[in-house]
Amino acid sequence: MPMIWKCGFAVAVLLGLVLPAPCASAEKQGTYRGWTQCSACHSDISASWQSSRHAKAIESLKKTGQESLPACVKCHVTGYERDGGFIDYELTPEMAGVQCEACHGPGSEHAAAPTEKSMAKNPGAELCRQCHTERQDPGFNYEKKVKEVHRKQP
Repeated sequence: MPMIWKCGFAVAVLLGLVLPAPCASAEKQGTYRGWTQCSACHSDISASWQSSRHAKAIESLKKTGQESLPACVKCHVTGYERDGGFIDYELTPEMAGVQCEACHGPGSEHAAAPTEKSMAKNPGAELCRQCHTERQDPGFNYEKKVKEVHRKQP
């Protein structure tokens, strides 16, 4: 089944490309909770993430005036058009940025039962390539970049 249907998202056309909206690789059910929910137990990772480019991803769209283009926004926020995820800047500003759940899936089930394996631990290059496409990010090197996602604070 094509990724665009598995993820339950509509497709967007940007510059002649059909781009599937991002979804968690493990197709976990549940609702998005936001990074503050994650930080209660994962404070070191959350602190590192706050200084990352992912945390500030939406800012790059604002600099270029693309913050209202759905095809762009979906890769710069968390849970776009999903339960508990980003709706718009007025209703869900706390879901802006590429947060934990953008890669690991919705966190409501994990928050309810943290000892269960309800989160995608290693989402993989395929998930990253949904946004870091050859056209949008031609020099993207998964092996190199994945090391920067959960880097430790200096």
